[in-house]
Amino acid sequence: MHRQFAVIGLGYFGSTVARELRRHDHEVLGVDADEKRLNAVADLLNQAVIADPTDEHTLQELGLEQYDAVLIDLADSMEQSLICALLAKELGARELWVKATSDAHHKLLSRLGVDHIVHPEYDLGVRVAESLAYHAMVDFIHLGDHQFVVELEVSARLGDDCQQLDQLPIDDDISVIALRKGKTLDRQPSGSTRLAAGDHLVLIGELSVLRKLGAHL
Repeated sequence: MHRQFAVIGLGYFGSTVARELRRHDHEVLGVDADEKRLNAVADLLNQAVIADPTDEHTLQELGLEQYDAVLIDLADSMEQSLICALLAKELGARELWVKATSDAHHKLLSRLGVDHIVHPEYDLGVRVAESLAYHAMVDFIHLGDHQFVVELEVSARLGDDCQQLDQLPIDDDISVIALRKGKTLDRQPSGSTRLAAGDHLVLIGELSVLRKLGAHL
């Protein structure tokens, strides 16, 4: 289903989001005060507008309330980011995503009632740290309340015979969601399923318990 999005601020993060949305055949409006930055991605957008993102009249003319979601990437200026977010909320943006650059920025955006606050550098830093510290960890999603969905890769340390799934030290607090072998995804793997190096386990549970399991893989 084609959807419509407005991306205000076309820095590296904003332009990447806009590019990916267009790759999925969604309609994207791009807005930036910097003509050079806008021109760099204009050919990818359905509509490109050079405008001051803190000007209420300009934002009103864009009809932000018509878009399924609005993303704001004005990381160069916290003040501009906050003003733009406030105006977008007042103008009826249905779903508002804003890139934050600090804890203070995040807190202020939260006070404004922003729907989704994104910390790309922080989130990536956490992922890199987890991957460095726990080599088996491929990816994870934080669900809140200390619960995570984690994708772990089975290493060659299990040996040529490969252990079965039910032989792994899986705590009762961990649930196996799926097992991927190459291109095949098993959404309900049985305990007798044999594991091979390169298999990917998708699990849900507390991160501290999942880390202990990761050490065995």
